[in-house]
Amino acid sequence: MYEVIYLPTALRQLEEIVDYITFELNAPDAALDFIDAVEAAANSLSEMPYRHPVYRTRFAVLEEIRWLPVKRYNIYYKVFEREKVVEIRRVLHQLRDTDGPGRL
Repeated sequence: MYEVIYLPTALRQLEEIVDYITFELNAPDAALDFIDAVEAAANSLSEMPYRHPVYRTRFAVLEEIRWLPVKRYNIYYKVFEREKVVEIRRVLHQLRDTDGPGRL
């Protein structure tokens, strides 16, 4: 089993997404459904973190970042095998441009 942790950036992004869904879209139930879906997806990484694809980019990267879709968002994460840790790094809308150096 792997420990799943969230970077502060990912937590802030989740908070912003939930606030947007709750207040801008006036859909608090949808925001709760979204959080439940993210938690379920993130918790599933504790058992099989390598089942999701590596994020491919046009640029050379130093780290292997993986991603999994949740509703209209993607969760980007890194697996630290030696420590048995999955680090959630970003939660971004699928239409957001993430292809570029330093974007993830």
